[in-house]
Parts: sequence; C-alpha cells; structure tokens
Amino acid sequence: MTEVLRTVRLVLQPLTMRDHGALLTHWTGPLVRRHLFADRTISAVQVTEIIDASERDFATEGYGLWALRPARWTAGIDGAAPGEPLIGVAGLSHHDGPLGHGVDVEILYSLEPERWGQGLAAEASRAVLDYAFGVVGLHRVTAEIDTANPASAEIALQLGMRRRREGPAGPDGAAYYSADRSRWIGSRRVVDAVL
Repeated sequence: MTEVLRTVRLVLQPLTMRDHGALLTHWTGPLVRRHLFADRTISAVQVTEIIDASERDFATEGYGLWALRPARWTAGIDGAAPGEPLIGVAGLSHHDGPLGHGVDVEILYSLEPERWGQGLAAEASRAVLDYAFGVVGLHRVTAEIDTANPASAEIALQLGMRRRREGPAGPDGAAYYSADRSRWIGSRRVVDAVL
C-alpha cells in the first residue's frame, strides 16, 4: 500500500530512487543534518539504503517515508506539478524503543531550511499521523527529538504528542514523545490529509 497523501499545501509521495539526488542534497545540508543525523554527513549509499528500507516498509507494513512537494491546485485538480522540487521528507520508520520495549514506529520529518517556520512540518506530520492511526491502524507512534531543537519539540506538542522521558541519544541528548491512537482519534482533529 503506497498512498499519496495531500494536505492544503503539500503532496506527500512515497520515496523512490528518483528522489535519490534531491534527498542526498537535502540530507547533507548542514542545517538539516544537524538535528536529523546528529551532524554526521550521510553517503549516497546510505540514502539508497534508506529509500530501499522505505520501499520495503511500504510493501510489508503499509508505511514508510514520503517526499514532500508543494501542492498545486489547477482547474480543480490537485497534485504536485511535474518538476516540483523536493522540499522535505516525512514518514514513519522502525526504531528501537527508548524504554527497552522492543521496536517502536517513529515519526520523522525534515524540511529545507527556507521552509522552516511556515507550519509545513506540522502539516505533513499531521497527515502522516492520520494515515498511521486511521489507515494502518497503529496503536502508538513515537518521536525522538534532539533537545537542541526546540522547534521540533513544539511541533510534537502541537500534534498532541506527550513527552515521555529524556534519553542519551543525539549530540545534546534526546527527548521522547508519543501519540496514541485512542487519544488521536478521540481528539477529533480536523483531518487535512486526503487519501
């Protein structure tokens, strides 16, 4: 199940190898990698592995990583126009749980720095959580947030995620947040994702 998600301003399309070059450029940018990859530069091989893992996860689990592109609304038709640039990534990935309770499903996102502060990360993350809970039927989604990145912590709180505990991961440590299906569904959030 490889769904395209749409929000008011974004089209989320499952990552493919066609996104490789743009992803490598995006993820090796110093401002992006600082919080996403603990300031380590990832290689082209690692990007290939991440895309492969996402494609496998979509095939087996029903979720993975989506490329974020600006939505274009023309004559009643919505979608990403051909050639629209990749402006970020959002999605779900397996993650070793911080509390030693096995594997969690973690929400991830990154945006091009010129797109920061526009609410796009929260918009994309809301669509991903709607999909995770409403389509895939996950019970819990976690987030590991670098404590040096208060903007990401604010997004988690806007999404209704609850802070769980501190941890040793990341250059400055990490904070862990989670969202539960029953609380998410019960909150009656306005769903802006169209499946």
